[in-house]
Amino acid sequence: MSYKENEVVAKYTKGNNLSDCGKYNVNDLLEMFDETNVTKNELGDYYDFTVNDCIENDLVTKDLVVTTECDDMFCYLNKDHHDHDIVLALKNEVECSLELDYEFANESI
Repeated sequence: MSYKENEVVAKYTKGNNLSDCGKYNVNDLLEMFDETNVTKNELGDYYDFTVNDCIENDLVTKDLVVTTECDDMFCYLNKDHHDHDIVLALKNEVECSLELDYEFANESI
């Protein structure tokens, strides 16, 4: 991820409909970035999913960050995400925890 913390305008945490600053909600996010692909890096690369794809039932499904850079605004995935998490999110898969794996193994016996 390429954004700098001093450029962050607002962060949206997965499961919420308001940004961390309370100034912007999901409707604002959709209005600013309607059908815009989420930005990957400063080179202008984008993920193959849009900001709209990150919202379901008026809730954010991925942690998003809105930045202002060079008098323009961009929407990134949170820096804390790892590429592995992004791949899972794109495949709509949820990685099982060890506890769930253990529980499933015990039920299968």
